[in-house]
Amino acid sequence: MSQVEKKAGLLRRTSSSKKPLKEKVVLMYDEIFAKEDPAKNNPRFWDELFLMKVNLEYLESKLESVDGEDVQRIQDNINSLFHHCVQALGEEHQIKVVNALQTLCALFRGVHQKNKSASGFDIINMLMGFDKAEQRMKDLMERLDSLLCGDSSESLKSLCLKLLLCLVTVTDNISQNTILEYVMINSIFEAILQILSDASSRGQHGYDAVVLLALLVNYRKYESVNPYIVKLSIVDDEPTLDVSMQYKDKEEENQGGFFSTLTSMVGSMFIADADEKLSVQTNEAILLALYEAVHLNRNFITVLAQSHPEIDIAATPTTTTPTTPTTPLGTTPPSLDSNFLSYFLCRRCVQIIHKLLCYQKKCRIRLHYTWRELWSALINLLKFLLSNETTLLAKHNIFHLALLVVNLFNMFITYGDTFLPTSNSYDELYYEIVRMHQVFDNLYCMVLRVSTNTGQWKEAASKVTHALVNVRAIINHFNPKIESYAAVNHISQLSEEQVLEVVRSNYDTLTLKLQDGLDQFERYSEQPKEAAFFKELVRSISLNVRKNVSLNTLSQDVLLKEFSTIS
Repeated sequence: MSQVEKKAGLLRRTSSSKKPLKEKVVLMYDEIFAKEDPAKNNPRFWDELFLMKVNLEYLESKLESVDGEDVQRIQDNINSLFHHCVQALGEEHQIKVVNALQTLCALFRGVHQKNKSASGFDIINMLMGFDKAEQRMKDLMERLDSLLCGDSSESLKSLCLKLLLCLVTVTDNISQNTILEYVMINSIFEAILQILSDASSRGQHGYDAVVLLALLVNYRKYESVNPYIVKLSIVDDEPTLDVSMQYKDKEEENQGGFFSTLTSMVGSMFIADADEKLSVQTNEAILLALYEAVHLNRNFITVLAQSHPEIDIAATPTTTTPTTPTTPLGTTPPSLDSNFLSYFLCRRCVQIIHKLLCYQKKCRIRLHYTWRELWSALINLLKFLLSNETTLLAKHNIFHLALLVVNLFNMFITYGDTFLPTSNSYDELYYEIVRMHQVFDNLYCMVLRVSTNTGQWKEAASKVTHALVNVRAIINHFNPKIESYAAVNHISQLSEEQVLEVVRSNYDTLTLKLQDGLDQFERYSEQPKEAAFFKELVRSISLNVRKNVSLNTLSQDVLLKEFSTIS
């Protein structure tokens, strides 16, 4: 029996000289791209089409290959395809819904890819007909909303989110994506919030939902009233945000919301391996969502400052390789090319932490949090700066970020008694500083070198030198005593508890300097100073999300297998 090869809709028998055969779905696509109405001779054309497994590659390639003159000739058929896709979303037959969602994704991608230089109005006209666009998009958004909020399978909900991500990211600059005007008019904010407020759906789709919301919030945010900004700014799900509680039963597990989801996702931006070499896992999409929540919603910082989210490391993906229909999108793997972006994001993340600590100090909120995780992340950030000094200094004043990090430690050292949960937390802080003294020593050597030479960073490096005074005092005070304790007791390597014992026994002889202004911060204004940065950040996220959707092709086989096999 001869082997059968399949590519772009062609079935080719390798042992035969006959012309390649086309799949039925490909033949039906060809009819759509002909001048005649495909349903003219076959009234069941559209019903049959959505029962066929979508050939995304062939459909997109056909759309991209349409010449200018052909656009007018087949526009009615393309409009009809779009219309019937939207109608199929209301079908009870799940296979039709799956195929309609995937076809819509191919339509959005293919038409935009072919018409990159066309105006948004021309693209809308090509897809759905400008005179009918408002109704078509209203129907589409309503049906997506119903699928996301209803009893649809998790796979279908995942597919709906991926279609929306596909739609949002078809242009490099999302603010030039005119179709999103209809997504503004027909808001799905409540559907996104519902996903993030339910533990089960949050686990399945939380990442995609947060990324989608972060992108929608940035659509023409400086040019017009964005309803997603307005609605995000007034979210108040504090009653469901007691995320510091230990869930005791299934009913309680369903409590939570947008804020708790976000705080969980921000749990592991920096990850150190067993050798404690820094591996920076920057997730710009989640950091952008965190930023927007803090920036736009005054309730968020209050809730975040008093909450202890149970960090779910799995919530933040560590690879961009798509595996299943629910693979999260928008992740950037660590690389040299991402260092500059990592630097900006780290700086904004550190500033948010600083404001939270200022709030906790002011209100004397003792947050029961594993502070060691934060201290470890901050130390790893310093290692990142040290490892990439030459690369980053070509464009940025890394000493400003280093100063922010060091002053966070100074904040803990000086004011920790007002917000750390117990006195043991203080002991652990000193333990971590002493344990990781080499990082602080290396930082001091770097800033001392730069500050004692002439150059543009002399003054900035000098500020870090002065800020390190208490950290160095702690290291220089406790290290000799730890070494002496080990020598007297003939111990080659002290345990953590033994080091903590030395720390507790030698506080009284430690002298520190009082540092002023640690709990002060500059009032922030995004526009116009930071607008250019956020434009580039959103562009980077959009490109990354688009790449992931393209690579995954929405996992057709997995989806179709879930519902049934179409022969």
